[in-house]
Formats: sequence, structure tokens, C-alpha cells
Amino acid sequence: MKKILFIGGYNSRGMKANTLESRGYKVLRLLPDYDKGLSPWIKQAEKIRNENKIDEIHASSTGAQVACKFPGKKVLYSPVINPFRQPRISIFSKRFLKEAWIIETAYQCKVIIPEEDEVLDNDITLEFCKMNGIKPIVSKGDDHGLTKFFNTM
Repeated sequence: MKKILFIGGYNSRGMKANTLESRGYKVLRLLPDYDKGLSPWIKQAEKIRNENKIDEIHASSTGAQVACKFPGKKVLYSPVINPFRQPRISIFSKRFLKEAWIIETAYQCKVIIPEEDEVLDNDITLEFCKMNGIKPIVSKGDDHGLTKFFNTM
């Protein structure tokens, strides 16, 4: 059974992790409070990885900021690639922005985005994908939470 570390985004309740688990994956959840910054969650993710044999890291939205600190296979859902260039930068806490970074490279990475993201600028994500040779999966008519994508899994 494939073991996944799922890292949620802002205010994540773990619904995507629940969907992955219902599809037969063993899911270890990390649902960070990003208002406390990134450092504690990177440390927590590292601890989970050290204590478990993780096959893939799945991360939603701001969870990409944590996931991309680690090597290995990743699946990023509506990832926050550049939190400093977002049209709604005010959604991020000052503490988060103080510790955030621009994700420039990602290897062994799959990216899933909505056709039009109401929270993030898709052009930033598409630019990241192009620079890294990633062909993103675009979920037609979907929202930032990728509700349609996960309902059809």
C-alpha cells in the first residue's frame, strides 16, 4: 500500500486526505496552522518522513511551501509557488510571508490546478510548470479546492 504524507493548505480540514485514504492509500496528515509560520511544519514533516517510509508527498495550496523542501515524488494541488506575487496576498499572514519562499524547481512532481483559480494566479503556476518540464493536469470548471477533481477520483 502506497504511503502518502498529505500536507494541507490554509484552514485545511483534511478532506483531500480523506479522499486519498478512501482510494486505498495509507495517509499521514499534517494540517498546519500557517499563521504560526512555516518552520514548525517543515520540522514536523521531516519528523514524519524520518519515522515512516513515505512513498509520496501530496500538498495542497500553501502545503507546497513545506512539501518542496523535501526530495522525492510529489503531487501538488493548486500550489502556492510564489506567495509574493499573488493578487490576494492579504490572505497570507505576516509570519507566513516572512518564512515563505519562491518555489523554483521541483523534481518528480505532478501538478493539478483548476481551470481558473479564484485564489491564486494560475500564470505563476503555469510558468513554474513550464520551467520544470511539468505538464499540469487542469481540472475544467473547478475551484481552488479542486472539489470536482476530488469528487471524480
